[in-house]
Amino acid sequence: MTADLGISPRASLAEFDRLSAAAGLSSSADVPMARFTSLRVGGPADRLVEVHSRAELLSALEACRAADAPWSIVGNGTDLLVADSGMRGVVIRNRARFVEVDGTAVSADAGTPMALLVRAATAAGLTGVEFGASIPGTLGGAVWANAGAHGSDLSEVVEQVEVWRPDDGTLIELGAGACGFGYRESRFKHSVEVVIGATVRLQPGSPSLIAERLAAIRSHRLATQPLDQQNAGSVFRNPDGDHAGRLIEAAGLKGFRIGGAEVSKRHANFIVTERGAQAADVRALVEHVRSVVADRFGVLLELEIDLVGDWGASR
Repeated sequence: MTADLGISPRASLAEFDRLSAAAGLSSSADVPMARFTSLRVGGPADRLVEVHSRAELLSALEACRAADAPWSIVGNGTDLLVADSGMRGVVIRNRARFVEVDGTAVSADAGTPMALLVRAATAAGLTGVEFGASIPGTLGGAVWANAGAHGSDLSEVVEQVEVWRPDDGTLIELGAGACGFGYRESRFKHSVEVVIGATVRLQPGSPSLIAERLAAIRSHRLATQPLDQQNAGSVFRNPDGDHAGRLIEAAGLKGFRIGGAEVSKRHANFIVTERGAQAADVRALVEHVRSVVADRFGVLLELEIDLVGDWGASR
């Protein structure tokens, strides 16, 4: 994620410690990432720094850039599978969640939970982002993945994205057309640019109709998703013209388990974990499901969750 300037990892982390402390940030060493992921698995991060504002996020990123320290950003830890061996470098946990409503535009920090964004829009009588109530992550992660639900996604409402560029530390603003949005895709999946915040453009709506739609979405989630169990959301992307969950269920894999990981009995495109589960269990189950579905139906499922961390050392 950073240029290789010949600096040893230990030296770059020591320099990050110095620079982040000078900036008033607090970082911790060897923090288990299982505490910060919805699957509750994952090994230690070399460094973890939690930021609570846009300014702190930029300070942490600048400290990483100046120290030539590798970095990663996590939000709510959903849609994420961290290796048992952990994550190298600096993990920035983005808790910046300022939200501002201006007319029909809602601007928010990347660390804003989608549920909070939906509540702000609803309170302002704005409609168009109710589908976000089904997205458990943050706005930054939702933009990064062009997350969606109920037939809608972020690309339909995003007007502008604020981005930090690590090559020179500058901030730029991108219109939706420059973000490379596709089905669960964006330019940010293929670059080291960092989403700092975004603005969504909505429409005035009837409070009663908005409330009715939100109630229907929540009811559907409760009925169809394993919300009472540890999970990372949908594991696989839906293939063209079909649904990953249907294929997995048709392959007879509901309830199939490896170690502490199991294909959900409620929704086959979810993997749930129990206490003591390992990331290796989840990955092995992912690969088994892909293999069985490919053999049975000739469809190779693509991952929707993101595998991060030191997987080479986990095998």
